Amino acid sequence: MKKLKIGYVLSYFHPFKDGTENNCLYLATEMVKLGHEVHVFTSDRRDGQIIKEKEGMINGIHIHRNRTLLRYKYYLELNPEIIWSILKYKDLDILHIHSFGFMMYDTAFILKKILGDKTKIMNTPHGPFMSLDSYPWWQKALKNIFTTLECPINWMYDGVIQVNTEQWKWITKSGVSKKRIHFVPDGIPEDRFRKVNNKEYIKKHNLQNKFVLCNLGRVLKYKGQDDIVKALPDIVKKYPNVIFLSMGKDHGFLEECLRLAKELKVEDHVRFLGMVSEEEKLQGLDATDIFILSSEWEAFGIVTLEAMARKKAVICTDCEGSLYLVKPENGLLYHYEDVKGLKRAIFTLIENTKLRKGMEKENYKKALELTNESIARNYLEPLYYKIQRK
Repeated sequence: MKKLKIGYVLSYFHPFKDGTENNCLYLATEMVKLGHEVHVFTSDRRDGQIIKEKEGMINGIHIHRNRTLLRYKYYLELNPEIIWSILKYKDLDILHIHSFGFMMYDTAFILKKILGDKTKIMNTPHGPFMSLDSYPWWQKALKNIFTTLECPINWMYDGVIQVNTEQWKWITKSGVSKKRIHFVPDGIPEDRFRKVNNKEYIKKHNLQNKFVLCNLGRVLKYKGQDDIVKALPDIVKKYPNVIFLSMGKDHGFLEECLRLAKELKVEDHVRFLGMVSEEEKLQGLDATDIFILSSEWEAFGIVTLEAMARKKAVICTDCEGSLYLVKPENGLLYHYEDVKGLKRAIFTLIENTKLRKGMEKENYKKALELTNESIARNYLEPLYYKIQRK
């Protein structure tokens, strides 16, 4: 079959790392391995760090970084250079944008359509525009205005990807016809299954003979690490060897979590390690007994899948990603901020070893089916060909 020329568009890209960035890096890499020509159009900076090399290559991917003049929060960015960078590549077969709601990407998208460009344009929104419920009133008002303006733009996509089986419900409300929605789950690299030695890690963080509850992710309010801390007093009162291990970069919420731990007299039972390497992440997961996803919202929950690959039982909030990944046979669900529900789930898995061990086996089997390598071959590449032929 014809080899495709594929472009990806997203705010940040490697070496910056979060769910969307990692997902795009892994799948773009797999597309290169399958013989396709791959380009990434992105910004040149994040949180004050500026990448000087504007044109580069990684894993065979052509990277085009564009100067960002202004950014406020996540969605509001001013980087007109990315529009011209995208328009310059008129011979792309597929342009795959990540996320609804970015004005620069919408502008490039509309111009390609107006100019009669034959590129097929797709989007993986990951989540709704401004997906949380906890915004101030004025931001909610702006959200309502902008989502209304977005609907006719979203209607023009040749295809939109849902990463879990719940997303079509809000994607259709965003202006997309249901027949244009396609399912491509997120995944993890096969590397996440490799063996690691964590003896020194356990010793370094004083985890010997401990029962470890683990959370992976940025430390910020909507990720809910404070709820795990709030659950600890009753847990450690009955099981003094329980430790809460958090791995992820602080985004301004660490001090609050540490203050809370001290106030609740459980500071000796928490380990906030900050940003860790991939090796340390796997070592920490292998030292874990129960993985907890405590987020208000996640489109998928890559970190949950990573824990599943390390044969861990999981407790997750009932966000849409967890509703896809977690069933009764492989984990427990609770409502965000329901600390009592979280405590019940933790006690259940501590005290029911047979249930926990059964979940570990089920999770490993499920994770084996969701590697990036298999997703690229079995979902994404066939979808690109299908869209490109239309």
